[in-house]
Amino acid sequence: MLAKAFRFLLGILAIPACIGYSFSFYYHLLVLRRIDSPEIALLLGITAYLALHVLIGAPSRAYVFGHELTHATATWVSGGQVKGMKVGDKKGSVSTNKITGFIALAPYLVPVYAILTALAYGITGFFVDVRPWIHWFFFGLGAALAFHLVFTVEALKQKQSDLEVLGPLLSLDIIYWANLALVVAVMSWTVPEVRFLPYLSDGFHRSQDLYLAIFRQLFAR
Repeated sequence: MLAKAFRFLLGILAIPACIGYSFSFYYHLLVLRRIDSPEIALLLGITAYLALHVLIGAPSRAYVFGHELTHATATWVSGGQVKGMKVGDKKGSVSTNKITGFIALAPYLVPVYAILTALAYGITGFFVDVRPWIHWFFFGLGAALAFHLVFTVEALKQKQSDLEVLGPLLSLDIIYWANLALVVAVMSWTVPEVRFLPYLSDGFHRSQDLYLAIFRQLFAR
C-alpha cells in the first residue's frame, strides 16, 4: 500500500514535467516553416498508415506480435529469461521470470517496427547504395511511427495490467514524455531546424520554471 501511494505521488509530481516538455514540443515544431521532400515522404507514410488503419482495418495481430516481442526483448536486455510467448489476433502474453517498470512499459515506449525499418535500411546500406531509396525509408519510418502511436493510444484506452507495475498515473506520465521525445527524435532526422538535445534542454528548463512557480504558490508567505 505504501509503495502504491509513493508511485501515485511520483505520478503527480511528474505532471509539471510533462507540461513543460509539451510546451517545448510545441515551440520546437513551430520551426517547420518549410516542407522539403524528406518531410513530405515522412508525412505521406504517416498518412498512408492512417488511411490503412481507418479504411481497411487495424493490423491488430502485427501489433500484438510487436508488443509481446518488445516485452520479451526488454526482459532479455534486463537480464531476465523468457519462458514462452503467445500471440493472438487481439491479445497475447509473455511468460518471464521477472518484471520491472521498463519491461512492463517497453511496448508503449519503443516503436519496434520503426526500429526494424531503420535497422533494415542501415544494414542494407553496408551492401548496396541505399541513398536513392532514402525517401522510401522515410515513408516507411513515418508509417511505422504512426502505427506505434495509434496503437499505443488505442491500447491505453483499455485497462492494461502493464501499467500496474509502476502505477497507472506514473506509467502514463512516462509514456507521454517518451513518445513526445520519440516524435522530436524522428523529426530531427529530416528537419535540420529540429534538434533533439536542445529540445531536451529546453523542456528541462521549462519544467524547472514550472516547478519553481508551483513551489512559490504553495509556500509563498
